[in-house]
Amino acid sequence: MFVTAIPIGQIALAEESASSLTQTESVKKADAEFASMASELGKFQHKLYLLIGRKWNLKVQQSMAQIGEGRVVIKLHVNPSGKITNISFVEGNPDSKLGTISHEAIVEGGESCDQFSEALKKEKPNGFDWQLAYRIK
Repeated sequence: MFVTAIPIGQIALAEESASSLTQTESVKKADAEFASMASELGKFQHKLYLLIGRKWNLKVQQSMAQIGEGRVVIKLHVNPSGKITNISFVEGNPDSKLGTISHEAIVEGGESCDQFSEALKKEKPNGFDWQLAYRIK
């Protein structure tokens, strides 16, 4: 079984072809580094990605037999306080086990997140929108 979590947007990792994603999403190999790690936004997104990923991986390990194959894409907004709001499903079933686990991981990972640095507050004073894709096959 293949399991992956993929941030989509300004920094992106994916094993899928660009044709399966929207035109505005950039796509790279799953083991590629975050392209914008040198920027304040890239550093923050990387840290948040790791916080959410730890929660997601643990939840997947605990309930792998119940999940089955699937893919969900979740859109969210990150406020300068670090709080995640406006979580919505772009693709996939939010009521599926994968959907539930992914949503919970985002909420729980966001609770551990720090607020924006002063530099990032200047760059993104209203926060930013982000999409995460989760896939099990």
